[in-house]
Amino acid sequence: MRRQLLVGLVGWFGVWAAARAQEPALTTVLVTDGVTAPLYVTHAPGDNDRLFVVDQCGQVRIVKCGRLLERPFLDVESLVTCGGERGLLGMAFHPDYADNGQFFIDYTNHDGDTVIARYHVSNDPDAADPTGETVLSIHQPYSNHNGGWIDFGPDGYLYIAMGDGGGAYDDAGTSQDNTDLLASLLRIDVDGDDFPEDPGRNYATPPDNPFVDTDGADEVWAYGLRNPWRCAFDQLTGELYIGDVGQSAFEEIDVQSADDPGGANYGWVCKEGFGFTGYADEHCYTASLVDPVHGYYHSGGCAITGGEVYRGSAIPELQGTYFFSDICSASISTFRYVDGEVTDLMDRTSELAPRDARTIDSVSSFGRDASGELYICDLGGEVFKLVPADATAPLMDSDPPDGAIDARRPFDPDGSNPTGWDSVELVFGGPAPALAPEDFTVEQVGGDGDAPVVVDVVSVDTDRVRVDLSRPLSPGAWTTLVSCDNGVYVRLGYLPADVNGDGVSSAIDILDFIDELNGVGPPRSDWSLDIDRSGVVNATDVLEIIDLLHGADAYPAYNLARLP
Repeated sequence: MRRQLLVGLVGWFGVWAAARAQEPALTTVLVTDGVTAPLYVTHAPGDNDRLFVVDQCGQVRIVKCGRLLERPFLDVESLVTCGGERGLLGMAFHPDYADNGQFFIDYTNHDGDTVIARYHVSNDPDAADPTGETVLSIHQPYSNHNGGWIDFGPDGYLYIAMGDGGGAYDDAGTSQDNTDLLASLLRIDVDGDDFPEDPGRNYATPPDNPFVDTDGADEVWAYGLRNPWRCAFDQLTGELYIGDVGQSAFEEIDVQSADDPGGANYGWVCKEGFGFTGYADEHCYTASLVDPVHGYYHSGGCAITGGEVYRGSAIPELQGTYFFSDICSASISTFRYVDGEVTDLMDRTSELAPRDARTIDSVSSFGRDASGELYICDLGGEVFKLVPADATAPLMDSDPPDGAIDARRPFDPDGSNPTGWDSVELVFGGPAPALAPEDFTVEQVGGDGDAPVVVDVVSVDTDRVRVDLSRPLSPGAWTTLVSCDNGVYVRLGYLPADVNGDGVSSAIDILDFIDELNGVGPPRSDWSLDIDRSGVVNATDVLEIIDLLHGADAYPAYNLARLP
């Protein structure tokens, strides 16, 4: 019998080793380093072209086809207390976002309390209506342990992860109190309203929540959590993974099955990880407490960052692999959870080091795009994407550079016959992808005539390609070259610009531009103010915008001008 068991184990190990051998090497590539403190990455349902990045101090930024847009999708900085464990902590799009335009955020207000708020997209798909509505607010007795994750489950309800209120060792006494919304996983119906007379409560309670019509708060789905920092639904199985930060000894990951009826007690403050704490009372030894599926002592870290289950298509060998991290050790690890057991546990930290000179130092969160590909947020301001080690490199630069340009360039040697831009050179951070004209779309806003089309793609060298257009860029237009599948989004704008956003390019724009140079106020559009592309915004740019507004059709006046 023992020999049969040994043979079986050897056979199992052989299958496991073969599967591991077939798994491709992995790495990470930079998506953006332009967000101050990224805490989360998500996507709108069915939107394959955009990522939404939550910035801790109150903005939601869009990465569109690999490019960070200048204008925030949402800016609630004036509402948010930012710092430590407070800030804009979470975001979730309504499952019917395409029809109702609703999304939800979790933030800390100026009283230090948690607010769940509903917002809508505006007529511009890249900008939200700035007016929101409070769905639910929860008093926080301390500044830490705010939770912050929110997402819609497979059942269409909004789940909200709440910490125990902060302090240490459950100072607020909430963790084993299922009548308190703290230390809990909440589940609410944002499409109903059980409190029509209360403007601060705009939701309904699902009738099958475990404590409806019994002891406990109606909103509570599970409790006994200390500080659940990042949870995730497996998009295939519906299982819920919960990363719960420990106190002084142990970090843990809990997994809730898709058919769980709710009401689970995950044990804090009775237990930390698998062991009872010194704060356990008689109740703790008789209660039905759910142990984690995985955890580790503080010799391996000090604050877990819960992650995501990979369900993308770019790396099929990773299907079902759960990624998580620890913000103190900067480690990144994975396992698979199969039939109630953790398998294939491994450290991926070295493997997932970015292939450029960057480092991933403080993983604040993981996230996924509409295709199920995974991303990593680093508190240092960067967002990385998980890719196979042999994946093509991301776009790094273009010529002309992204932003406002003079469409009359490049000039002939004598400066008298501007030829215009009829091609764009793309510079990648490594071997360029194989590109063809049909991989691109060209969008034009403003100007004369229809947008040009891509007629040829020519390899310049290993890292660069030249994209040839059917005609030069149109003056007075924004022209955007897009190949989302290859991370190309280059937006080129010809000046004169509508700097003040009034819909007209006129001398008033000069005045607003001068105001910007003098620090009076920001421009009301996302046009670059470095008009001459010198790298410095100064009075020379004023001369050029005057030249452009006067329709000069030869060598720009600023090259001949004398500055005082």
